[in-house]
Amino acid sequence: MNEHEWKGVKPEPVSPYRAVLGEGPCWLEDRQQLMWIDIESKQLRFYDPESGSEDVHELPSRIGTAAGYSEEQVVVALEDGFAFYDLKTREHQAIHDPERREDNRFNDGKCDAAGRFWAGTMSLVGKDKQGAFYRMDNDLSVRHVFGEVSTSNGLGWSPDGTVMYYIDTGTKQVRAFEFDVEKGELGADRIVVSFEEEEGWPDGMTVDADGDLWIAHYGGGRVSKWDPVAGLKLGEILLPADNVTSCAFGGADLGDLYITTAQDGLSDEQKAQQPLAGALFVCRPGPKGQPMHSFKRS
Repeated sequence: MNEHEWKGVKPEPVSPYRAVLGEGPCWLEDRQQLMWIDIESKQLRFYDPESGSEDVHELPSRIGTAAGYSEEQVVVALEDGFAFYDLKTREHQAIHDPERREDNRFNDGKCDAAGRFWAGTMSLVGKDKQGAFYRMDNDLSVRHVFGEVSTSNGLGWSPDGTVMYYIDTGTKQVRAFEFDVEKGELGADRIVVSFEEEEGWPDGMTVDADGDLWIAHYGGGRVSKWDPVAGLKLGEILLPADNVTSCAFGGADLGDLYITTAQDGLSDEQKAQQPLAGALFVCRPGPKGQPMHSFKRS
């Protein structure tokens, strides 16, 4: 018996669609829709919980992450750099590629309270510590924050904005950085969560309104909730898919937890055993999320 399992909470798939590599859930408050990504299918998807419909956008390269920007545009970190994407014309406008290398791609990212876009990279060929973490400022300039990253992944901020939490999947840890929201600068850091071998790999993450962390377990079939101050696991939500990739709160009251999963990395036998792998799931665990910030251009 799992002492941490969240009883009575059963995530349900929102549609028949099964992503190859579902990722990047982001609740767009102005649209009341959940934006998410199928990285390997190069798709940006918009799920409307009221109608149950999805609007699907095909992009020219893999999308690592996306965030809100305006009524008609979102900001994305593509395989080949930062860009704006127009939802009406379905065209993208390149901003800057800080790496210009074919063996890396952008992965997870989010905007801070000041509207800066933070996103990191990872190797496409399995090389360790080839990625880096970047910040795109409001004037569209891109800064290299730090390097030697294996797979730049989940991030989020404490409700008061003074702490940034960050996952480099290869370390199996969550680090907490002191954060200056006015300057967009990181300070001293510490390890607040460490994964055990049998728990899988820490992937995407969200921070709720109480300041607790919700972490997706790639290869671990769950989302876990943590108190980052005490370093204690508070609970787990089990999924019928091994590769759980990310999560985000949404809905009118920010009480719906959306969870992305992947078929990527599964054998044919595993796919047959996990028919819901790749689904976008939703459940209501009780806590509420924080509003997700959009990019702000100066």
